[in-house]
Amino acid sequence: MVARPRSPLRAVLLAVVILLAGCSGLLGTDQQTPTPDPAVENFSYPSGWSQAGITDLTVAVETHDETVENVSRKNRLVITDEDSNRTVVRTVDTGAGTGSIRFIDTQLNTDVHAYYNAEGVFEYDRTTEELTRRSDENWTTADVATMPGIERPLRNLELNAAETVTVDGSTAVKYTVTGIRNPDSVPSNTATGHVTVAEDGFIAEYDVTRGNDDFTRQTRYKLSALETATVTRPAWMPDQ
Repeated sequence: MVARPRSPLRAVLLAVVILLAGCSGLLGTDQQTPTPDPAVENFSYPSGWSQAGITDLTVAVETHDETVENVSRKNRLVITDEDSNRTVVRTVDTGAGTGSIRFIDTQLNTDVHAYYNAEGVFEYDRTTEELTRRSDENWTTADVATMPGIERPLRNLELNAAETVTVDGSTAVKYTVTGIRNPDSVPSNTATGHVTVAEDGFIAEYDVTRGNDDFTRQTRYKLSALETATVTRPAWMPDQ
């Protein structure tokens, strides 16, 4: 049945942002730097980036946001630690005027799916089978598609451009995570993984693991289906 409006999804998504904030200050140990592909020297680095890594994280994120603004796309963020797995998937189809957000948290036993269209917002709790409709909510593409906090696992990372790759038809550079700047200011002692950034300016994906002897957290982000993403009307939606 359709319940009175309330939004557990907003609360759990806020928890993900707080969780990302908690992992942004972790450090990495020195690692051997691989020999880069000669193509990385000729790569056209977007604003906020260079062959040596991130030159200005604020500018890098602004460049990312401007590049994908009002573009159909799918974002996936997965945060994994010792006792939980949290997944957020955001998809928007700008041509059809539809969007969706799916949030799953194994520790909280939460699985919430929201569907956005011209009729408003429909939010379905898959654990309780409760459906909430907010017909008066004026949502935007940015509301649905923007993944808050994606920059936090990238803070203070030391990176080295290793090779060029192709993502969604765009040339991109893939960085290796080699450590953290100013390691004495944070308690952890590991940082590994990689970051891929397209020549066009968007952050295509990253897989970053941070931690210490007592704690490890892996954060994976992927942007896909640029300009081609579609949103299927869920089977749990009421009849039209």
